[in-house]
Amino acid sequence: MIIKTRSKAIFALVWLARVAVLALLIAVALVLDSTATQNHRSDVRQEWQARLNDKSLKLQSTILQNVQTVWGLAANVSVQPAISEADFQKLAAVIFALAPQLRNIGLAPDLTIRNIYPLEGNEAALGLDLTSQSLSPTQVAELKDSRRALFSGPINLVQGGQGMAARIPIFENESGRFWGVISVILDLNRLYKAVDMTLSAPGHLALYRTSDLAREGDPVFGEAKTDWQDPVSTELSMPGINWTLMAQPLQGWPEHPESPLFFRFLLLLVGSLIFAGTFWLTSLLLRDYQMQRRFWGLFELAPFGIGLYATQNGKLLRANNSFAKLFGNRANSLGFFNDVYDHTSRMVTDKPDISDLLKRDMRFTGLEGYFPDANNKLSPVLLHGLTLDEQNGDSVIWLIAEDISEQKKADRAKSEFISIVSHELRTPLTSIAGSLGLISNNAAGELPPKALRLAGIAYRNTRQLTFLINDLLDIEKLVAGKMAFHMAECHVAEIVKECLESIESFAADRQVTLKTSHLEDACIRADRGRLCQALNNLLSNAIKFSPEQSDVTVSCEQSGQTVLISVCDQGPGIPEEFRDRIFQKFSQADSSDRRANGGTGLGLAITRELMHAMGGDVGFESEEGKGASFWLSLPLTEPAIESATSTAAP
Repeated sequence: MIIKTRSKAIFALVWLARVAVLALLIAVALVLDSTATQNHRSDVRQEWQARLNDKSLKLQSTILQNVQTVWGLAANVSVQPAISEADFQKLAAVIFALAPQLRNIGLAPDLTIRNIYPLEGNEAALGLDLTSQSLSPTQVAELKDSRRALFSGPINLVQGGQGMAARIPIFENESGRFWGVISVILDLNRLYKAVDMTLSAPGHLALYRTSDLAREGDPVFGEAKTDWQDPVSTELSMPGINWTLMAQPLQGWPEHPESPLFFRFLLLLVGSLIFAGTFWLTSLLLRDYQMQRRFWGLFELAPFGIGLYATQNGKLLRANNSFAKLFGNRANSLGFFNDVYDHTSRMVTDKPDISDLLKRDMRFTGLEGYFPDANNKLSPVLLHGLTLDEQNGDSVIWLIAEDISEQKKADRAKSEFISIVSHELRTPLTSIAGSLGLISNNAAGELPPKALRLAGIAYRNTRQLTFLINDLLDIEKLVAGKMAFHMAECHVAEIVKECLESIESFAADRQVTLKTSHLEDACIRADRGRLCQALNNLLSNAIKFSPEQSDVTVSCEQSGQTVLISVCDQGPGIPEEFRDRIFQKFSQADSSDRRANGGTGLGLAITRELMHAMGGDVGFESEEGKGASFWLSLPLTEPAIESATSTAAP
């Protein structure tokens, strides 16, 4: 129930993370899109603002340039207040040539226009009192105080059209008395044309009196009915006037970045890739979690014990129920398994250390021994080990412990059964074999040829069955440690010759020749009969697996402090897949019921047990298709070792 709840929580967290990432990606995409739009809009506004500022500066400079040309006339009048009409006309003509945006120039001593240029079309302006028409007392006072031009407009001209008026104050040069003003009228249409009051991009452009903006009055220039939406603006300010120039694109400010489809497609692509990557990673995490869940389920429910140990200090990290049930709290360290006992409760001294095994190789298998269980009783256990590296660089030792108590019980029961059956069969078989031997040798009278042949066949099969029973009894005694060995000093060469003589007839029947290569006359300590049994097993196998008209060579050589007895044949060799189990009980390379060579598969197993019991060993070398060489090794006796050492000394 807890595992299911935890699984649901993890699945919910993963999907919550996916939804959160998706929401975050959408929010980031919207923010980026909005930011891109704002940046683009800001760039467009800055571009329009720059254009508008340029228009404003150009308009102001054009107005001032036109008015500046009139200051020369003002200087002349201040020197000659009683300027003649002819001189005025002459100077005004020069000014008009320099300032084409001027509409007319008028002299207004005492603020009343007395002279005007050009006269044609402007006759109505003569005698005009400026104080009653366009100059207020405040403006007159400002003219006198500031001594600079004062602007007003736009004004509707009597002559038609709109203009802009500039009043230039004049003070007599000698007396300093305020003389009056020069009235300058600029044609606004000419000004707009000179400035080129148009936009390079489609849009709205208008010029307002700043004071009219609050009242939403008609513009000085531009369309009267314009739906302004946060336009860019700039102020044009001169003495007497304060204008505002405004502009905006024809379709309003952009609502999306430039190339929106490409930009949004790019956002969608990047967001999709990120979300797909997130989905893929979380799917891997879920899959990994599911695998871990299944794995830990197998770990916990495995019928054999599994313990996880730290490689560095050998401490137990985790164990499943079977492991804890088998060892209790005893196996908290990997060193616990270094104390191995045999079935007689004696400490085994030649068992390898597990840590050393795993340092040499990443795994081992089939390490059998007796260990104290949870009840402090010795139980047979089969160990398998494996070292695995984790992602953080550390390694963990997996130790699998299999309780083989039931298997041992079954083996003992089998052994007892075989022993009982073999003992029960041996006595009657011995009697039967003896009787058949006598009959086949005509001891009870001469038999007909057909009956004699049948008696011989029965005698041979009875002897073969006797050999089988003897092998079964021998292997069971060896495994149980009940076989008695009579150790004595003996010469290897004599034993080899004796074995060759005893098996020569069997070799002759198989048309195989027995040869000796080199027989070292070394002295060893062994059970003569059991050594002959082991060597006869090797010779019997070599003869059985050798082709007709081939040789089996026996040699005996001294190597260091041991003697090697080798039996070499010219048979088919040992198959690669059979080499690992060649010394196991009942193992045969050809186990079918049609195999060419008979046998029980116990010979090599008996040979190994015999050699180990005598302090020796057995082994082989083989190349498939090129025969095999089996050898027996036994240590030299003390006098023989001393003799070999003295012989080797210079």
